[in-house]
Amino acid sequence: MRSLVSLFTAVLVSALLAAPAAAQGPGGGADPRIAPAVRPLPINLRADATVITYDENTGERIVIREGSNIVECQPENEASGFTRCYNKALAPRNDMAAKLRAEGKSGEEVQAAIAAAVAAGDIPEPPTGTMTYRLYNRDDRIRYLWVMRVPGATSESIGISTESQRNNALAGKGFPWLMAEGTPAAHVMMPINNTLYSNKTTEQKIAEAVLPLPADLQADATVFTYDPDSGERITLRQGSNQVECTPPDPATEQTMCYNRRGAAGRDISAKMRAEGRSGQEVQAAMAAARERGEVPAPQFGEMMYFLRHNDRQIKLLWVMVTPGATPESIGVSTESQRNNALAGEGRPWLMRPGTPGAHIMIPINNTPLSSGYTPE
Repeated sequence: MRSLVSLFTAVLVSALLAAPAAAQGPGGGADPRIAPAVRPLPINLRADATVITYDENTGERIVIREGSNIVECQPENEASGFTRCYNKALAPRNDMAAKLRAEGKSGEEVQAAIAAAVAAGDIPEPPTGTMTYRLYNRDDRIRYLWVMRVPGATSESIGISTESQRNNALAGKGFPWLMAEGTPAAHVMMPINNTLYSNKTTEQKIAEAVLPLPADLQADATVFTYDPDSGERITLRQGSNQVECTPPDPATEQTMCYNRRGAAGRDISAKMRAEGRSGQEVQAAMAAARERGEVPAPQFGEMMYFLRHNDRQIKLLWVMVTPGATPESIGVSTESQRNNALAGEGRPWLMRPGTPGAHIMIPINNTPLSSGYTPE
């Protein structure tokens, strides 16, 4: 029988506790470079991505974690502020570039040498459509950007604008556009808007974070996030009531609010995720902290609030924890209302009846949020 905390990790906050498979660092723990290196990727590619770096003196490749999927990532380059991930088809040219840079070659010399190597067949030309994923750790450029190679493409050939969306993207409202049109270097810039990495003000983040709550709880709720590298809590607004909220999470496509009693457990899991720990390791640590009395178990009737930013899930959902509850003990049906709720006509229903993980799903129907609102 799964514990109530296991329910929280598996059903209610599973995406928050998920972490890439961890390599071992010098002290036997997860290598701290892995989690931030894979952050530019969509969530489903992170766990199996290869993570590499290069020896700055020789340009030799150093594998931090050997992955099994189609992408590899490099930790942030402190000089440039960029963290990059890319299709492994780009690895041969990146390896060559690293060695040439270690020899002191200029950027122009590196590009010319790679072009010559491709022409000679020494390294392969990556296929059209190859993706690169980028995070930028400063405010003067687009923070979160995907780039697709489309050599030779023009606005007419692929039907996309060449008008730069840089300024719009900095405001969190950018659309894709084509650069280097008609050349071998043509590529589509795809700014990823409305995420942790967009250039939103603190006030915008606070306003979006409290949207799942009833109106009377919004003004006094605490709003927080976590430093992605250290897992340290960052308080955006200290509130005075019983709830706390986080801004929209691009990985889970959700905005979430919780009872403040669970803050200690969330802080523990955030730090472990930043270390690259697995979901199983996080659950074990939470169980141990609960045994030591550092993390309280949720109380009967404790509430959580979810706003989903996709069309596959109930948009506005409140969840009430009811350990051990059955239809007979509380008079709530166990018949799923998911499809009805997606149509705006759902009623509460009980899940996992009779277990420590029992909880009532409460879809909030027919509101601006439930009908498809997404924060801008």
